[in-house]
Amino acid sequence: MGKGVVSDTSQLCVGAARSKALQEADVILLLGARLNWILHFGLPPRFRSDVKFIQVDLCAEQMGANIRAAVCLLGDIRVVVSQLNMTHRQQDWRFPASAPWWNVLSSRIEQNRQMTEAMTDTSNGPLNYYAVFDELNKHLDENCIIISEGANTMDIGRAMIPNDLPRHRLDAGTFGTMGVGLGYAIAAALLCRDHFPQKRVVCIEGDSAFGFSGMELETVCRYKLPIIFVIINNNGISFGQEEEDWKEAFKTDSTLS
Repeated sequence: MGKGVVSDTSQLCVGAARSKALQEADVILLLGARLNWILHFGLPPRFRSDVKFIQVDLCAEQMGANIRAAVCLLGDIRVVVSQLNMTHRQQDWRFPASAPWWNVLSSRIEQNRQMTEAMTDTSNGPLNYYAVFDELNKHLDENCIIISEGANTMDIGRAMIPNDLPRHRLDAGTFGTMGVGLGYAIAAALLCRDHFPQKRVVCIEGDSAFGFSGMELETVCRYKLPIIFVIINNNGISFGQEEEDWKEAFKTDSTLS
């Protein structure tokens, strides 16, 4: 999803107000992103019913998938964005920092920041994901490569562990596939060992996700790969559905009962 292209710590990044931004934006520029399940197929209520998409993609078959785009720009993103920037510089326009829309987003970012900060406090309860990631952030370099795998481990980690650089985060992505984490970590470690020895590779796994490919630790040890593993062990498995949904499924699907 391009995390790090705009640093998560940049004032221009509104990731902390993602839902608000998607729900109320009237125009959205899609740079290679696909309107699949990750972006709720571009449909309400996640998006406005009258939102206009400007879609930039290298693959013609992706144009207008799920939602008809107002404008389709077929081409390499680097080239298209360079052309857009050239035109933008000629017009010398900048979105005003005092605009009401920007104030709305800034307010939501601060609200969410305060909520997240409160969830990192475990003085009155057991350790949770937010507290774990908050502690990890104190020890992570901005140029380390993060591999994150698991249900809550991956989802909450996306929001809690910032990326300042592009191509420095690997997770299940579009297909939501479990078992890819250690393979990603091994590939990243081989690259860093041979070309970027100053970078650290940190693989953060949920305990269930780790079970899919945990034996790859033997490969890591055999080749003496420099990987730091963090296992979020809460003795749980997420099925991606609420308990009520499973109960309803059992009533109608005999293969589950």
